[in-house]
Amino acid sequence: MVDQVLIAIAAAVAGKAVEPFTEGAVDLLRRLRGAVIARFRRDPEPHAALEAAQIDYDDTEAVAALAAHIGAAAEHDPGLRRLVEELRPYFTSGGPEVVNTVVGEVSGNVVQARDIVGGIDLGR
Repeated sequence: MVDQVLIAIAAAVAGKAVEPFTEGAVDLLRRLRGAVIARFRRDPEPHAALEAAQIDYDDTEAVAALAAHIGAAAEHDPGLRRLVEELRPYFTSGGPEVVNTVVGEVSGNVVQARDIVGGIDLGR
């Protein structure tokens, strides 16, 4: 099973916008993207997963498949694993900044926040 943080990282590798990131995180993401492209170029199945996620990074199945391939590759490639682990804090609420990611189709409201004191009123 692929965790949600790796799925969010895979969506970012596929091209999902990363405006809220710091310059350092954007650099890490570029390096990870380059490493993934270079590694997957030699292997048809991961390469197809990367292309599918790049075509539609909101396709949850395509992004999950890419995340699984990135996770499997990271198990055998220490450089790739290091880049993924260095990016993790930028995709979790426990990191130095808050980066909220919604992957897939949403029906209804989505609230993204770090610290909420009191309630949330959506006006309904």
